[in-house]
Amino acid sequence: LGPHWMGVMPDADDPQHDTIRKEALWGNLMAGGAGVEWYFGYKYDHGDLNCEDWRSREAMWEQTRIALDLFQNHLPFYEMNSHDELVDAGYCLAKPGSIYAVYLPSGGAGNIDLTGDQNHYSVNWYNPRTGGELQKGGITSIQGGKKVNLGNAPDSPEKDWVCLIKVES
Repeated sequence: LGPHWMGVMPDADDPQHDTIRKEALWGNLMAGGAGVEWYFGYKYDHGDLNCEDWRSREAMWEQTRIALDLFQNHLPFYEMNSHDELVDAGYCLAKPGSIYAVYLPSGGAGNIDLTGDQNHYSVNWYNPRTGGELQKGGITSIQGGKKVNLGNAPDSPEKDWVCLIKVES
C-alpha cells in the first residue's frame, strides 16, 4: 500500500484510489489471493490510530465492493488459479477451458493464448471503477485454438478493465 505513513489515503486526498485499486486490490485478487487488509497510515486525517470516521475512505470501500461483485456474481473463483502466462498484458485468473478473467490495469487491448483449446467463448467487459452489468466491447466472441485478440473495452480504453471470457455451451 505504499509507505507506512500513507496506506489508503482519505477520499479527500485520493478520490479515485487508482494505484491502490490496480496494484493492491485487483493485483491480489487476480493472483488468487484471499483479499486485502486496508491500512490507513498515520500522516493523514483518520489514520490507523485515530480513525473515528470510516466514511473518510468510503470510495475505497466502494471499490472493494465492486471487485467483490464480479467475483461473487460472475466467477467460480474457488475453482480458478492465476494463469498470467496466457496473456501478454495484465493478469489472468482462469479455469482453463471454461472461464478466463483478464485484468488490464493500463487498459488497451490484450491477447490470450487459447492454443490447444477448441472452445468458442463469449467476451464481455467489467468496469472495475464503477461496477455494474457486464458490457460488450468491439469483439463479442472468440474461437480457441490460437492466440486471440480480446479487442477493446466498450469505452475509456486507456483505463483499467476486466475482460471476462466464458465458454459458450
